[in-house]
Amino acid sequence: MQKIDKETEKKFLEAEKYRANKDFEKAISIFQDILDQYPKLPPALHNIAICFTEQKKFLEAEKAYLKCLNTEPVSILSINNLAKLYYNTGQFNKALPILKKSLLIKDDQETVVEVTAQCLFELNLTKQTDIFCSQALKKFPQNKYLKTFYGKNLLRLNRHSEGLKYLNESSGMIEFGEKDFKIV
Repeated sequence: MQKIDKETEKKFLEAEKYRANKDFEKAISIFQDILDQYPKLPPALHNIAICFTEQKKFLEAEKAYLKCLNTEPVSILSINNLAKLYYNTGQFNKALPILKKSLLIKDDQETVVEVTAQCLFELNLTKQTDIFCSQALKKFPQNKYLKTFYGKNLLRLNRHSEGLKYLNESSGMIEFGEKDFKIV
């Protein structure tokens, strides 16, 4: 991390207090002041992105995360938070490559693996979902979330008995409707 002076360090801690207390406008203002002096300070950029996300200013948050990643490309925290931003706003096609990048850096992030499986499933990438989930379940064999998406995907692939097996092992339930069924 870039070295900052003591006064800026105090400002940073003050801004973090405002952020923690959900006074996002005040926190953003202080972080912006810090960036005037240190334009590429990743923690300030990252914290501004968090503030914008909390305010539901997703475009501003995205820009701040991307700027942070331009400065510090392997920041796992910024990578994961950007992927979370995309995921939470239903932009699975944008979230997926970011999640894959995160797993290349650190492959044992079970939550990131789960979200990747869901993105693949939501994007209806059945073949990729099948391969990804079967490999992920080797690493995390008790993960009910992975079993649910794997089971749902197997049903999509008309591999019903396998799909039902995984759904029975997970917390997934099958609801039958009049015309077709959905998985909850």
